[in-house]
Parts: sequence; structure tokens; C-alpha cells
Amino acid sequence: MITVYGLKRTLSPRKSSVAEVIYNCLELGLDVAKGKHALRFICLEDDDFYYPHTANRSDNYMVIEINLMQGRLEQTKKRLIKMLFSEFEYKLGISPFDVEITIKEQPAHCWGFRGMTGDEARDLDYDIHK
Repeated sequence: MITVYGLKRTLSPRKSSVAEVIYNCLELGLDVAKGKHALRFICLEDDDFYYPHTANRSDNYMVIEINLMQGRLEQTKKRLIKMLFSEFEYKLGISPFDVEITIKEQPAHCWGFRGMTGDEARDLDYDIHK
């Protein structure tokens, strides 16, 4: 599950482009097919989103939280983060200074989907241990 927070006036018009970048990076970086993760946008009014205002930040600032089952290698997660920075800048013109990414991991038994827990799933078409 992925949540993207940002200013409504700058994030809302870009939702589909932002989603495309995230899904492409998950596919390339984690070998997760498009649509395998839920993606939600929290588009906030200016008075609801107090982000760090520095010389390097703009109103394009967004926070991305990525929830994953525990198990991926450190280098895999670092590669995903760097890929997201690069793709946002290259494809959408959003500076890496305007993107903050957090990967949150939970053990497989803490996940529930399709009527089972994550540690019971035997049919995942991606490897969480790469």
C-alpha cells in the first residue's frame, strides 16, 4: 500500500502521472506487476499541509509512504528510492528536494489480503527476499 501526500492544487492534477511513475518503479525495482499495490492520494489544502519551506523546496513537495512486507535487501530498497527520485525529476520535472520517501516494512503475518495473512500466501508472483 502506498500513500502520497501533497498540496491539492499541485498534486491533484498530476495524480495519474505520479501513479504511473510509482507503478513503473515498483515494477522495475521490486519486480511487482502494475496494480499489485493499492495507491492512494491525500491531497491537502494549503492550511492542512505544513511542509518544510526552504530554498530548495517548492509547492510540488510531496511525501510518499510505501508499505512492504519485510524481507527485501537493503540495496533493493535504496535502489527503489533512488529510482523514484530520478524518475520524478526526469518524467515530471519534480526535483528530488520536493520528494520525501519512507519505506515501512511489516512482517508478512501482519498483512491481510484475499482472506489470509501474508505469511499464508503461497501464490505471490514476486519475491520479497531480493
